[in-house]
Amino acid sequence: MALERPIIPTFSLVERDRRWARLREEMTQAGFDALIGLPNQGHWDQFGAETRYITQIGGTQTEVGCVLPLDGDVTAIVRGANEIEWWGLAQDWVKDIRPSRRSYGEPVIERLKEVRAARVGVIGLSGLVRAPEGVVPWGTFEKIRTALPRIKFENATDLTQEVRSIKSAEEIAFIEKAADIIGKAIDVLIAHARVGVRENELIAEMLREIVRQGGEPITMMLFGTGGPEVPWAQRVFTTRQLKAGDLINTEVEGKYAGYIAQALQPISLGPRPKELEKIFDATKIIFDKMVKFLKPGITFGEVVKFYQEEVQVAGYEPDGALMHGRGLGEDTPMLWGARRDFPESNAKLKEGHVFILKPAAKQGFMRDSIRAGDTVAIEAQGARRLGTRELRFVSV
Repeated sequence: MALERPIIPTFSLVERDRRWARLREEMTQAGFDALIGLPNQGHWDQFGAETRYITQIGGTQTEVGCVLPLDGDVTAIVRGANEIEWWGLAQDWVKDIRPSRRSYGEPVIERLKEVRAARVGVIGLSGLVRAPEGVVPWGTFEKIRTALPRIKFENATDLTQEVRSIKSAEEIAFIEKAADIIGKAIDVLIAHARVGVRENELIAEMLREIVRQGGEPITMMLFGTGGPEVPWAQRVFTTRQLKAGDLINTEVEGKYAGYIAQALQPISLGPRPKELEKIFDATKIIFDKMVKFLKPGITFGEVVKFYQEEVQVAGYEPDGALMHGRGLGEDTPMLWGARRDFPESNAKLKEGHVFILKPAAKQGFMRDSIRAGDTVAIEAQGARRLGTRELRFVSV
């Protein structure tokens, strides 16, 4: 079977070697002989981010596990022979691809015996940004531990999260492509948003455009319609028909080779409510000010303080998730807008961090917010917005 390459977006071998070297540096410091990742396709594939980061195998809810030894070949584990053949053609990072036949513990056990591991880091055992209790399939993990009683297994989530949080130029280019994809999907949403159209029809048009542009369909689509209050942007696709005077509240992602850009796009079917228009305009001003403020060396606490002062000067209250990492999944760090003191407040922005920046401006009770937001990268001289679309509160 011969396939013309590349059949999917792929990274260079230079990028592979950079990642594996950084992970192995951290493994050496932590005293790990190997890292293991076990399949989890939850949270729009984002709970499998580390395994995909290591192997370049994954997406569209592909089941994949991996073993990254301190020395030697990286092993990827997929379902069966057909996946081994396909992924062997689709990527050139990993040559050792093994079948699980739906029992992922056995090939992990086999590989850990081969590399004679004594201390193993488990990715996703606990402490993920959106899953503090962990995402490891317990039956698989117990099978591995029982079969290898002499190996000491410990959580390695912080190790991999820290390495993944700093993006290379290749990674940022992929996120920039994702931002372009989501911009085109939002253009399609605006073009089709009319009275009488159903929510699921709008979402279908957006997903069609995402796939047409080379993106992945398993992606976050938070979407709500209604009024006069701002509707919840939630994940269930309903058949509700749009009505005159409705608001559309969205928080959506574009995904390219797993790499995520995120954006927000409020729409009004008819004239924009004046107070919500003022709130959106305030958040756009704050967004622009924050893009100029963000740079390497600024602490997370300073970022939140700057935002809170700006939103208060505008006459509103801070609220919601202000910034959180974007990449292959729920990347660290996460900064909450209404908090001043938090465990990571003294940590600093670094070159290579990528965030969704979405400053909220709240006034009294609001079920959800209308705000400007887009994906930004922290570069040597400051922040750079990765999206190019105009940030506006659209009326159709």
